[in-house]
Amino acid sequence: MPGATFLRGDRLHLCTVTPDDYEFLLTHGNDPDIRSGAPTPTPVTESDLADFVESDEQSVQFLPCRAGSPVGFSFLFEIEPQRDHAELGVWISPDEQGQGYATEAGELCLEHAFADRGLHKVIARVFDHNEASMRVLEKLGFTQEGCLREQDYIRGEYRDTFVFGLLADEWNE
Repeated sequence: MPGATFLRGDRLHLCTVTPDDYEFLLTHGNDPDIRSGAPTPTPVTESDLADFVESDEQSVQFLPCRAGSPVGFSFLFEIEPQRDHAELGVWISPDEQGQGYATEAGELCLEHAFADRGLHKVIARVFDHNEASMRVLEKLGFTQEGCLREQDYIRGEYRDTFVFGLLADEWNE
């Protein structure tokens, strides 16, 4: 069961992650449809997940929940307070995709990044084949800033990785 509500949106709440949520995160995070958008060539274990959630001081993780049930995972990572930036990650479970949840979860993460933490910039990276995620970033106001050619090896081929950025003064609360 998800932890406490941290932020409220129109349809989703961002809730804290508890060890009881690890089964949901491992089941969906290791799903081939989700992994195709992330550079995770090996299975994520419960220990890996616990290290990320409980020990990574440069990240904050949330469960986007609808009516108390998780629909995905959203997180800010590589948070660098001295440089005033972080990176955004969001995935929605395959059975919940296509309903705008990634956009709303992203908006709530950006609210935390800019309004709560006072960060100056948030970036996101997307593989060239992930058009749905690129559309989400564009809806959130991100601008494509560059392309890292053949940056990641995904299921037998090198993929380009697009880098998107959003500055605090570009963010629309």
